[in-house]
Amino acid sequence: MHTQKLADLLVALQQPFHPQQISWKPRSVSKDGTRALALAYADLRVYQNRLDEVCGLEWSVTYTPWGDRVICHLTINGITRSSTGEADSQAEKSEIAGTAAEAQAFKRACSMFGLGRYLYGLPALWVDYDAQTRQFTAQGQAKLKEMLVQHYQRVSTDDLAEAEASDPTDEEANDELVQLWQQFDGLGNELYGDRWTEVSRHNVDRLTEGATDNPEELTAAQLQTLIAGMETIKRQRKPARSSKRPAKQKA
Repeated sequence: MHTQKLADLLVALQQPFHPQQISWKPRSVSKDGTRALALAYADLRVYQNRLDEVCGLEWSVTYTPWGDRVICHLTINGITRSSTGEADSQAEKSEIAGTAAEAQAFKRACSMFGLGRYLYGLPALWVDYDAQTRQFTAQGQAKLKEMLVQHYQRVSTDDLAEAEASDPTDEEANDELVQLWQQFDGLGNELYGDRWTEVSRHNVDRLTEGATDNPEELTAAQLQTLIAGMETIKRQRKPARSSKRPAKQKA
């Protein structure tokens, strides 16, 4: 692919979605249920439409099962990048678990090309929320809309393109991330078993100082930090177990 054509494609993919295409869901809810931390997202079809508009027929996806997760392999003009997805909420873990995991993996794979990645950088806001209806109140929605418009006005398209630009030909970095994920998840299940999901989120929250508790949002360097810590724990456990030998019976 010509270098200039590739650059133009990346710039087009990285354009922000229209504000009306952005929705919000509660990431955390206060104990009294009156406020929630809003997480911005766009519907799956918004991503698909952008790919159709920019790439035409030159994009495709495949999925690979990986335990409770799924890996999405997104190919654009012959270049493939991958990411994982899993069902988060109890609703997603029910009958729509597979669909939710695939959608999450697809969006994360899109972000590898810069598509929708800017959403992760939007300010996190606590706004008014109605726990009974599980919806943000009118006041809360108005505050989120105001923040979104101000953010779009403040961050120009050129700034976004420069900040989000990446080289999709660097498949080695992407392969390394997938390998780190496999090592991270394998060690976690070995050490913590059924508690692994809870433990992993706690460790991610601590490592990122509260920025996120989602392991899927970690960088390669952050994954390596957690892996190193778990390998240390694994080494420390081995001597403890091997030292528990049965006492010799007296004759």
